[in-house]
Amino acid sequence: MNTKAKSSLTKGYIMTLCGGLCWAIGGACGQVMFRDCGVTSDWLVPIRLFTGGVITLLITALTGGKPLEVLRHRNAWFPLLVFALLGSALCQYSYYTSVQYANVAFATVLSYCSPIVILLWTIVSTQKKPHAYELISVVLVVLGAFTCVTHFNLNTLAVPVKGAVWGIVSAVCFAFYTVSPRKLMQQFSVLSITGWGMTIGGAVMLLLFRPWQMEGIAFNGRLWLLLACVILLGTVLSFGLFQSGCNIVGSLAGSVLSSVEPVGSVVISVLFLKTTFSRLDILGFLLILITIPLMALGKARE
Repeated sequence: MNTKAKSSLTKGYIMTLCGGLCWAIGGACGQVMFRDCGVTSDWLVPIRLFTGGVITLLITALTGGKPLEVLRHRNAWFPLLVFALLGSALCQYSYYTSVQYANVAFATVLSYCSPIVILLWTIVSTQKKPHAYELISVVLVVLGAFTCVTHFNLNTLAVPVKGAVWGIVSAVCFAFYTVSPRKLMQQFSVLSITGWGMTIGGAVMLLLFRPWQMEGIAFNGRLWLLLACVILLGTVLSFGLFQSGCNIVGSLAGSVLSSVEPVGSVVISVLFLKTTFSRLDILGFLLILITIPLMALGKARE
């Protein structure tokens, strides 16, 4: 490998890691808004999605991605709408609601159960016999989630029920978000599909929740700064960096490097949000996170 190729690969690794960290920072900023600014996911998610979507579409237009092209094909309207509502809107709403009721680390780690959801759906729909590494991954995720939620005590839950339920919904929706737009993204710009998904989903949620009518929100400089971080770092920049980095280093390396997001969420929660985790929490996190490289490496050897 020549010097230029090594430099490009290093750049790809850095971009992928920074993208994951930006996601973690965005989630942490959301938790601070819930805790200190009187904000709920009903207020945050519609604004985050719609604004982030519009910015993404503008970036797409400026880079020659032709964001209006998909709207000229009527056969793309329905799958785009389904992706916007179930993949984009519900995915983000369930994630931030889980953050609201639990914490960013728990919500992020639980959302990384999505590859197992995809795996189970593939096994059921194709009647394919699972590989050994796939079965091991399923067992590890179930055991990890069980450990985080119960601490091996079925009489009491270690996290609020709503936080756990919305976290599981987030994992299912994230799996749908990953799989559902594949045909659209093969035909149209990735950024334009993502941008329209966020914009349409955000517009529907704005009409549904009407955040401008909500009371008790502390509108100050801190709120707007945190909101800007959620939109720019946790939405626009994170996606751009991660996708651009994966285009350089490949999907396998990208899958492994994506584990920086939940790890970053745990570190940020401990250092800056003063969240405490027990040994069983950390054990549960590790059991789930180890499936990311396990699944990626297993697929690479097939």
